[in-house]
Amino acid sequence: MVVFKLEQLKTKRGMVAGIAIGAILLVIGGIALSATFDDTQKIVVSDDFRVARYNAGIKSRQVAELSEVVRVKIREANVAEQTKDNARAEMLLNEAQIANSEAARNAADLSRHLQVLIGFVNGMPAGKSQRYAYAAMTAEVSLVSEYVVYTKNVTELIESVAAGIEVGKHDKKTIDVVLQKANDNVRRINDLNEEFQAKIGKFDTSIQ
Repeated sequence: MVVFKLEQLKTKRGMVAGIAIGAILLVIGGIALSATFDDTQKIVVSDDFRVARYNAGIKSRQVAELSEVVRVKIREANVAEQTKDNARAEMLLNEAQIANSEAARNAADLSRHLQVLIGFVNGMPAGKSQRYAYAAMTAEVSLVSEYVVYTKNVTELIESVAAGIEVGKHDKKTIDVVLQKANDNVRRINDLNEEFQAKIGKFDTSIQ
């Protein structure tokens, strides 16, 4: 009998979704910039901001990297299941779930760091530094939201491949469609991570 931790995976997805929504509301609340700008005012960042900014960069990369690991393992599990190598398929699915649980923890941590960053950015004087920061925060919120969608697709993939192992019937049509969605999710997550790293880098330069 194949044993998978699907309920744990779904719980993680729900937790990340809730945190992502909170972060999105914080960004939306701060998007309305003042009509007057003062780029001459010195921006002083707190130690809490520096720590959150550093950790957000790390967590963003880890979510992107682990999402790619999960995608590859499920793809390989799908191939193994088609060739009736069920032991390998089961091993790969379990490894995919472990990696995705780790990605979920990183996404949840990222959301918490974002809330610290956005709280600081909302209190900054309006100007180019604030704009760079908002752009970076928006990219990260989008990354977490994309990851939530990705986890939904990962859950469906694992269930479909697991069903193929258990009942011996491969649902190629469903798996191919959802696997393509997951591939698209991963590409978007990678793009958003790169966007965040670039924009937060501009913010760092602007306050030096």
